[in-house]
Amino acid sequence: MDDRGFGEIQKDIINPNNSGFHWRSHGRGVNIYFVEGQSIVVIYGEIPAVKEYDVLVFGETEHINKRYFLSERRSEIIPLDERFRIQKLLVEWLASRGMRHDISVGK
Repeated sequence: MDDRGFGEIQKDIINPNNSGFHWRSHGRGVNIYFVEGQSIVVIYGEIPAVKEYDVLVFGETEHINKRYFLSERRSEIIPLDERFRIQKLLVEWLASRGMRHDISVGK
């Protein structure tokens, strides 16, 4: 369990049985967790000091690249098509919360 993601998931008390997106703030830093089928994806962000955005998200597919399985204490690389699917769901979730973001969709 030396991977940073495991520690963050445990610190933020993310339940792998509670599907969907979960927001955890740490000052200006933000962890957005995507939980699905016992796996957890950590997506990092930041509350910016600019008016144009509510959150700056490392939401490009190069950053949405690993999922964690707590019960098995393992992680795996997410296939590219799944990264795009998660990115799309993330953008829709942020929009449903009225949050303006900087994600370059499709990248």
